[in-house]
Amino acid sequence: MKIYTEVIYHWDDDKGELVQESEKSYDYYGPLTLAHERRITTTFLEYPPSLGQSLKHWVTFEGYDFRSGGQTLGIDMYIPPDALATSYKSDYDSAALGQVLGMATEQLKASGGSLDTLTKNMAANASAKGNVIVDLVAATASPENIKTALGVVKGQVANPYIVAAYKGPTQLREHKFSFKMMPEDQATSAKCVQIATEFKEAMLPAHVGGDNTTSPTGLFGYPDEFEISFTVNGTRLPKDASNPMFNIGRSVLTNCELSYTTQDTVLFFEGTQYPVTINMALSFMEIEVMHRSKIQNKGL
Repeated sequence: MKIYTEVIYHWDDDKGELVQESEKSYDYYGPLTLAHERRITTTFLEYPPSLGQSLKHWVTFEGYDFRSGGQTLGIDMYIPPDALATSYKSDYDSAALGQVLGMATEQLKASGGSLDTLTKNMAANASAKGNVIVDLVAATASPENIKTALGVVKGQVANPYIVAAYKGPTQLREHKFSFKMMPEDQATSAKCVQIATEFKEAMLPAHVGGDNTTSPTGLFGYPDEFEISFTVNGTRLPKDASNPMFNIGRSVLTNCELSYTTQDTVLFFEGTQYPVTINMALSFMEIEVMHRSKIQNKGL
């Protein structure tokens, strides 16, 4: 199935018009595949080296190729102080229903959804005192200046019936991890550099562009997605309601900040270019909204 056609024209001075020079169509398995080459190898790294031995608590980052779904990355890191924090939010709007709709809403609530009960409630309220009805109509149907004057004289204003209207899920949870890696030797520093490099590569899109013989210009492939899990005392947190803390849903890496300074100075292992300190701050955003069943079934 052809989904993209590239046509190149040039201006012919003799003819005074554009003349087609070439035309090429790409199918689904053409440029999209080139722009998102599958990553079929999996890299496993960890820091510090004492993970699983003297250090019994750690966080695992598993990267997955967006298109193939295959695992591309597995990194175990110590749990930083800011990692064990999350948030849950429900968004509401303040909505003014007004007298008519507000009273109708009250009647619907009182009826419990029963048509018979709703009819009886409305009939009962129809016997309200005449002066109350007159005041209500005057307060809601008059021009603004008259309503204001009536309010001053009578000391009354119409009930605006302001309610909290639930908006539904509107935000995705975010989680941050701030690591400070201080390797003891050049070999460990090289591993720390590789960890930072793997995160950088995983968060950025694949790209093939500029070469018209292989793909359309500017076509990007999606970055990797992550599964993040905590291990406490050698055991992963449960993925159900028995979880004493929380799990993190499938996420994407949105920000990676790196600093190679050591206490306001620059230090490298002697005779090398490998830094003595690597500060790495990662920000992840879940790709699905939260709802109740995720607490019950996944321990999020």
